[in-house]
Amino acid sequence: MTARRRVLFVTHTAPIPPVSGERLRAFNLMRELVRRKWEVSLFSIEHGPVASDDLESLNSISPAGVLVQRRPRPAWRLARSRLDVLRGRAFQDKFFLNRRSRRAFHEWLGGQEFDVVVVALSYMLTYLPAELRCRTVLDSQNAEYHRLQSMASADSLSLRSLAARSQLKAVERFERDATQSVARTTAVSQREVAYFQQFTPGRVDLVPNGVDTQGLPVISEEAPDPQILFVGSLDYGANVDAVGFLIEEVLPRITHTGVRLVVVGSNPRSEVQRLAKRSPKAVEIVGRAPSTEPYFAASRMLLVPLRFGGGTRLKILESFARGRPVVTTTVGCEGLDVEHEHDLLIADGAAALAQAIDRLLGDPELGRRLTLNGRQLVEQKYDWSAIAGQLEKSLETAISSAPPGEFAGSQAGSGGDDSTAA
Repeated sequence: MTARRRVLFVTHTAPIPPVSGERLRAFNLMRELVRRKWEVSLFSIEHGPVASDDLESLNSISPAGVLVQRRPRPAWRLARSRLDVLRGRAFQDKFFLNRRSRRAFHEWLGGQEFDVVVVALSYMLTYLPAELRCRTVLDSQNAEYHRLQSMASADSLSLRSLAARSQLKAVERFERDATQSVARTTAVSQREVAYFQQFTPGRVDLVPNGVDTQGLPVISEEAPDPQILFVGSLDYGANVDAVGFLIEEVLPRITHTGVRLVVVGSNPRSEVQRLAKRSPKAVEIVGRAPSTEPYFAASRMLLVPLRFGGGTRLKILESFARGRPVVTTTVGCEGLDVEHEHDLLIADGAAALAQAIDRLLGDPELGRRLTLNGRQLVEQKYDWSAIAGQLEKSLETAISSAPPGEFAGSQAGSGGDDSTAA
């Protein structure tokens, strides 16, 4: 009988509750690998202690072992990233590094055996002992270089744009070194596959974002009120910018009466709260929610007004699966195999977005057509059960190319402490 293969996931946030893109991706890929008879373990870092019910949920999808440690404090992260920028290094080089947590991870690794490691996002590689890179798959999730490119071009005169331009070369070097140091890299779109292939030809695999179509049945009833929805982590710069743009520039241009915006996302920044209070139209900031289902059910559509970013938007796929139409910018749906007017509405600029929202609110038949086509699309191309097969092939290739011998954890610690451990 063939021994069960063992995989360790290293993520920068625990994938419970699965409400943000990174959490959803890790949660579903881990769960699908368990269904495929893999033994799955997890190491994550978090803002604070993980609730007992969340730990139970983690253990249900990662029965082989879970270790959750603390992230560095925000002040440490900010100071360290600024110093890296001044030194010409990529800002994310050690952005989430907590030396105590890394040392605890290495001690834990000493008693473990794995066939392969999946590291979610390149800045988590700093936690991994160098000798394990040869059996590691980097799940890039997005090309930071592309995200900075779009940020740099979004507003050429802003401080954010200038900062993004100053980091382009450093981030490209960082991503080159990261991909060259591991066995394989996975990317979520063909564009990002091509970007990473220039560093490691033949060692990049397409593993797109997906959705659990069986677990997300269509919400057939139309929402009674003209409520519109935004979903996304509210400590992520691209989402904060999108919400500010939506509140300040798009909402005032919407002519449909009674429109109400609901924003669902963890860790809302104070600037988001201030903008909501000043809005002439009704805006509710929900913050972190255990489930987005009731908010989709109560809303007529999902808005994805991103002006910069990378990767692909799981929230769009979730909206398709739940039966809610989507209005997005070109950046918002980048990397997805979607068609304007067939699967969703694409509009760039405040006036065009407001017009698209008004059009969809006033045309129920258009909404039904988009809903039908969107659901069909995710069932055919973006279900996690099929996507996990693509990840599994990448993992098996990494295992077959690794040097012979068992996985060996590292007992090595790392330097001094620079933040508080869990």
